[in-house]
Amino acid sequence: MPNQELTTGDGVSIHMFELKSGDGRDVLMLHGVARAGRTFSGFAAMLPDQLRISAIDFRGHGQSGRADMRYHVTDYVHDAVAALEAIGRPTIVYGHSLGSLVAAAVAAQMPDAVSAMILEDPPSLGYWQNLEATNYHPTFVAMRQWAGRMDLSSHEIASQLRDVPMKPTADGRTMKLGEVRDAVSLRFTASCVRQLDPNVIRTILEDDWQKGYNAESIFKAIRCPTLLLRGNTALGGMLPADDADRLVSQLSDCTRIDFPTAGHLLHWQMRNEASLQTAAFLESL
Repeated sequence: MPNQELTTGDGVSIHMFELKSGDGRDVLMLHGVARAGRTFSGFAAMLPDQLRISAIDFRGHGQSGRADMRYHVTDYVHDAVAALEAIGRPTIVYGHSLGSLVAAAVAAQMPDAVSAMILEDPPSLGYWQNLEATNYHPTFVAMRQWAGRMDLSSHEIASQLRDVPMKPTADGRTMKLGEVRDAVSLRFTASCVRQLDPNVIRTILEDDWQKGYNAESIFKAIRCPTLLLRGNTALGGMLPADDADRLVSQLSDCTRIDFPTAGHLLHWQMRNEASLQTAAFLESL
């Protein structure tokens, strides 16, 4: 299934495509906010060749349809459910950030459809409630300004994003986004932002993005083997250590790996190590 256009239960068109065409286990990859399924292209290439790896663009992202203001975490669950139903076989679900919260929800909701799960730096509720104190807040504010601007090139948007000021450091210095993100990473982000519905960011900045998402009951309901990949919050990770401990205690079968030298984008910043850990986990199933 190289490319498919799916329709969710609430009527949104979802773009699903193949990253690897092996004849073994199925893997579904779910991306984070303001990215797209193609964020996993290089990472998927490093996973075992026998895997059959698919990805989707969440609603409002990439080549998928728009959904008015239905951009809460619980809304994105419809997208993953449609993908799992299209695959039609027990599937390993890999989720980054938003994708990890959605992966957990479908694993709890569809236990026969999700055979295992990899969670890459899931944002905890406590972290999200403190979002305005983090560097993600000015980044999201800037993304809302440029979201959906298909009249601009990726280069033009990346140039604007590069100059976004970050929160002052402990010693009072103000850095720009271009000083903490490399040029290619910024260009890729800009290419995703061009295809992004501004209402995705509006929901994050102006609404309760996790409304209706009960993380504790969801994680306690999961029975499949789970690999948790956690970034360093000092470098941009979204899962503080205490919250990670709590999450692990709620899961019945969880293996946790911390990455002290990387932040939130482990499949990008730590591609080699994260793919090795993921492949080893899959071999243990």
